Amino acid sequence: MSGAFYCLDNDIILKLATCDIFDDTLTTLGTNASQVKILDTFKYKFEKQIQRKRGSRATSNPQYNVQKALEITQSFATISESDTNNLDTNIYTQLLNYSQNNNDNNTIDKGEAVLISHVYYLNQQGNTNYLLTGDKRCLKALANSGFTDVIEYINGKVWYLEQLILKNIEEIGFDLMQAKIYPVRACDSNIRFIFGYSSEAPEEIVIEGLRQEILNLKQQTGNLLYPYPD
Repeated sequence: MSGAFYCLDNDIILKLATCDIFDDTLTTLGTNASQVKILDTFKYKFEKQIQRKRGSRATSNPQYNVQKALEITQSFATISESDTNNLDTNIYTQLLNYSQNNNDNNTIDKGEAVLISHVYYLNQQGNTNYLLTGDKRCLKALANSGFTDVIEYINGKVWYLEQLILKNIEEIGFDLMQAKIYPVRACDSNIRFIFGYSSEAPEEIVIEGLRQEILNLKQQTGNLLYPYPD
């Protein structure tokens, strides 16, 4: 996948960083930090959270290693809603309007709309670029939105959290991944269930759990996910 851009949402950044598999994931995907793009709001949003935490014992996301995520992403390229030369503003507006008028629980928030519009724009130019996300509701909303033009350029270009973990297990081994993820499994409810609530789940149970979660999401989102595992 060399030469592609990988656009990461806030959720996937926090979870990969907390699990200490961010660099592993880039290596597994055959890419590097120069090919990563994130929302320009990430730094400011979570720096403020760190500042609030220093002034108070409370924090809204105690399961996340926000400091590590900020350190990892400090030099990454960013994309914003004002960057009209690099995203399709018409698509961006449509995605936001769809979520505002959608009555179910599956929505596309502002940040996801920026990233989807950017990946759509890039892929329209004849390139192959990817969205990495941990937001299941966003993917369900996009799949059900009826925006066939957008979906055409996003299909097969989305990596979800469980896919990335399974791919890392395949590349670097289960024992190493379990040692990294199990102690911080509370950062994601599905991962906590798959890797074991009170004791470490064995390899075959973890792999089956990851595969089943990926299959379930594929059934709800059409062809959006990257075709892994086959």
